[in-house]
Amino acid sequence: MKNKRVWFGGVLVIALLAIGGYALRSHHYQNRFLPKTQVLGVDVGDQTVTQANKALRTHFTNSSLKLVDGSKTVATASGTALGLKQNFTQTLTTLLKKQNPWALSATVLAQSQDKAVLTTGNKTLVAYTKQLTDKLNQTRKAPVDAKVVAESGKYVVQKEQAGNQIDAAKLASAVTKAVSSDKATVTVSTAYTQPKVTSTSATLKKAAKELSQIASIKAQVKITNKLVTIPTSKLQSWLSYDNGVQVDLAKVEAYTAELANTYNTYGKTRTFKSTKRGTVIVPAGTYGWTILQTATAKNLVAEIKKGQDFTKEVSWEGSGYHSDGSDIGSTYVEVDVTNQHEYFYKDGKLVLDSAVVTGKPGQDTPKGVDFVWNKTQNKTLTGKNDDGSNYASKASYWMPIDYTGVGLHDASWQPKFGGDWYKKHGSHGCVNNPVSFMAKLYAAVPLGTPVIVF
Repeated sequence: MKNKRVWFGGVLVIALLAIGGYALRSHHYQNRFLPKTQVLGVDVGDQTVTQANKALRTHFTNSSLKLVDGSKTVATASGTALGLKQNFTQTLTTLLKKQNPWALSATVLAQSQDKAVLTTGNKTLVAYTKQLTDKLNQTRKAPVDAKVVAESGKYVVQKEQAGNQIDAAKLASAVTKAVSSDKATVTVSTAYTQPKVTSTSATLKKAAKELSQIASIKAQVKITNKLVTIPTSKLQSWLSYDNGVQVDLAKVEAYTAELANTYNTYGKTRTFKSTKRGTVIVPAGTYGWTILQTATAKNLVAEIKKGQDFTKEVSWEGSGYHSDGSDIGSTYVEVDVTNQHEYFYKDGKLVLDSAVVTGKPGQDTPKGVDFVWNKTQNKTLTGKNDDGSNYASKASYWMPIDYTGVGLHDASWQPKFGGDWYKKHGSHGCVNNPVSFMAKLYAAVPLGTPVIVF
């Protein structure tokens, strides 16, 4: 029994000593980090928060980070430049509260907390990587997105191209990760800007198919009786893809401008086969038409986008646009100033003719190809006489042919017509007709009829 009591007493003493030692150890680590505790690669074991904070600040202030691109170091950043000379007290306090001071094994329970301190919210670090990125990208190649391009008459998806420009946000993240892992280098290529669109894009593949279909259509423009086929190469040059198939309106307008320059009749000098003087050259007048370029271009764009063969007539304005391709045609009024005579041809046949009085020398009737743009009865014609006085002449029939006040009308005040009478007794520019003849001419001539004065 005595031996047993001795043994038991010994065990009790050992246990009390162990408990006491363990209690002292636990109390010691209430305010200190357990052995082998690491924060951002820095050993803070057996240190208080204050001591650990000082160790971390010293470590990062004196540390540096290399940014490596391939075999080249593009920059070396100090801890200060990265804003790492910061206060870790709050984070260290949080970490200390999480450790178990009663732990039996510091190695097991004192885990590394290396990713808990540094974040991309570090404004100095973000600013540094942004400034560095801007500098480096000045001489670097940007990535190129995959796109649809014309190739041998068809459209194909051109593969994207990698570049070596750097994404500032990605670089900031890579630097943060490296610092948090206590790495000495950052591989810059991991922060390269990547193409946003790749050749695997279903949208691009669909676009290539659509553009190829459009590029193969037969597109024709109708101008009077002429059909103009838009060249395939020109049509292709108008096409592109940007969130859908696009047809360049500006380029189509340039094409319609070419058509206008070739086919417009307004403002052009004409040859005319006259009744008595053979073929004569007649200057431009009010007669003629022009292609409405923007309206025509918009219509063509709409047709092209349908992706089907088409024939689209131009939009136009003016006079003399005929579906048979004729210009003056076979129905017209002819005023021969030299012979002081007027003729009306209908469908190629002479219907009416009469001697007339045109403008006196100095107030000559303007020569040109004009047209009857209005018809009015009982019109009072006003203007100035040679002496500056006003005149007001009443005409029973009035057909203006230009926009300056010149027209065809009856002139009851003229005692005679034809010959040289106009030289001293001519009009102020209008074509004076006998009253009885003008009544017939007025009834026979429709609006829009060409009037050739030469």
